[in-house]
Amino acid sequence: MFWYLIVETITGKSTFGLLRAGALYPPLVEHGQWFRVLSTMFVHVSLWHILVNMISLWTLFAVEQALSTPVFIALYVISGAVGSLLTLPISPDQVSAGASGAIFGLFGAMLALALMGMFPPYVRNQLLMVLAVNVVIDIMNLGTIGWMAHLGGLATGMALTYGFAKWLRNPRFWTVLAWICSLACGLSLVWDLATPLPLSW
Repeated sequence: MFWYLIVETITGKSTFGLLRAGALYPPLVEHGQWFRVLSTMFVHVSLWHILVNMISLWTLFAVEQALSTPVFIALYVISGAVGSLLTLPISPDQVSAGASGAIFGLFGAMLALALMGMFPPYVRNQLLMVLAVNVVIDIMNLGTIGWMAHLGGLATGMALTYGFAKWLRNPRFWTVLAWICSLACGLSLVWDLATPLPLSW
């Protein structure tokens, strides 16, 4: 919210403004601006966009309760980063912004927990229904919605949650990973502010 209210108010909501604020754009990533893989998660195209994402985060609070705050943070950041990376070859000319890949990662985590029996069956069924609706929405809006970010985030969230449940339960591991993820995000935003857009790309 801070990034949207402060930085994007200064840069503006035009395509140029979104890029200046850190949105993902494959040609700029190829130009060496890899920080956009993370910084894009903090950029939103409108107040409605960020409000929808915040509401989505609130509905997924059960993931944090079930797995702990460090795991929640790591899932969020890693899922978002994987979603961004997978978007690069699929949408080479598209400007992308938002945290949908990260949020789908948390959704994937909650779905994995439900499939493992950590939530009642009705929760699992509701999640599968929501997933089906989102698949239909993505198919109907292939040119405007980052479906690969959604898919990549979902798969990453599920995989990491299964890994946590089966092998990686060490709290210290997740605490360190969460700090690394948080630091990486902070550095990506600083890097963005310190990096001008190239004259050509």
